[in-house]
Amino acid sequence: MKAKQIDFNYAITYAKKWQDENATHAKAFLIPSNDLIACLEEMNILVNDGSGKYTLNDDTDTGVRAYMAIKRPDGTPATPQTEKLLLVGTIKDCNGIHRDIVHDEKSSGCKDRKVEIAVTKLNGGSGVYDFTAPCPNNCDPNSPLFNP
Repeated sequence: MKAKQIDFNYAITYAKKWQDENATHAKAFLIPSNDLIACLEEMNILVNDGSGKYTLNDDTDTGVRAYMAIKRPDGTPATPQTEKLLLVGTIKDCNGIHRDIVHDEKSSGCKDRKVEIAVTKLNGGSGVYDFTAPCPNNCDPNSPLFNP
């Protein structure tokens, strides 16, 4: 399994540019590990054997997609605390498109029905994980990415 890390100096540059151009938006989101594990289980990347031990499946046909979202009533001011990061598991279909594993996902039309099978395994759940710990408030002020 090969992870795609970027050069640390690029990370600093990218974070600074975001913060300079979006001063009223969240700087980051804390993603609870339990939610991330649940998302990876949904994609069959992590498989719980029932005793609390996991098997890791290296699958290049899966991924995680992040959607930006806002939770606030119309007419109220935007704040970083109202911004959300919604994560969904994805699975690559026969056309090479990463399809969301979410409730009401439209059929991929593929004969293998991988997407439809993954959606069925949600067992009535939405497949959407709401990571609601934005920074500011949930920040690491010691991180060089916090105020680059």
